[in-house]
Amino acid sequence: MWTYRPADSTQYEKQPRSSVLQETAAYRQRQAADLQNRREFSRPQTLADAERIRSRDGQYRKELVRQVGTAEMGTGAVARHTVSRSAPRRSLRTGCVLGGLYLAGLTAGALCSHALSEPMLTYVRYFTSIDLTLRTAGNAAMVFSVGFLSLFCQLTLLFVAGFCVLGVGLIPVTMLLKGAGAGIFTALLYQQLGPLKGLLLQALVFWLPETLGGLLTTMLSVSALQVSCGLMQSCLGQGGSGLCSASRRLLRRYLTVCFVAMLVCGLSVILTLIFGGLF
Repeated sequence: MWTYRPADSTQYEKQPRSSVLQETAAYRQRQAADLQNRREFSRPQTLADAERIRSRDGQYRKELVRQVGTAEMGTGAVARHTVSRSAPRRSLRTGCVLGGLYLAGLTAGALCSHALSEPMLTYVRYFTSIDLTLRTAGNAAMVFSVGFLSLFCQLTLLFVAGFCVLGVGLIPVTMLLKGAGAGIFTALLYQQLGPLKGLLLQALVFWLPETLGGLLTTMLSVSALQVSCGLMQSCLGQGGSGLCSASRRLLRRYLTVCFVAMLVCGLSVILTLIFGGLF
């Protein structure tokens, strides 16, 4: 009976069984030796090798931490640079809005002075006449005291309102009322002295100190409004991270503005002594 036999099967039949077992055992020994060599090669041979591997791993970790830290610092620097560039623009816009409120109050006070009630109108005329008497008499000490006290009270009110959440609405209202008071005073000045004489007195004595005082109050109101908005955001849990720096900036600006207000009142005294006697 015919059976299939591979062509190279004879060589396996010719080899004895013992030789096959020996070759198999030798092959397994070579595999075990190679595995042992690989393990020994991957394991540090001496303490110096282990220390070198440990130092290399430490340097790699330090380099990784340094790169991550540099990336975070770069991101923070970009954020701070963006904030520092946007902060002056935001302050400028806030100053323009508050200055616009002051001018709106000035216009409304000048145009609506006749709409005041009789007791209020009598009260305002009384203080207007006192101020005109001080200016025309040339009383320098009283002019400085009254002017600085009025400006100092306004600046202090803005400063206190900056550390209050209600300052978000109180500061714009204060600027509006300051403009309205200046407008009412100007209108009553024209009524008591006449248009021509009142215009000259306003231009020579009152205009420059009032303009500088308005600029000082606007500058302080910008910082106060920033602090008040930061307090509101902090209460609502929306941020307020730069609140401490804004508070320190408000305090420094308050002290600086109060000192400059003394110079403005001194300028008002000089203008009174020069031009007040002409009227």
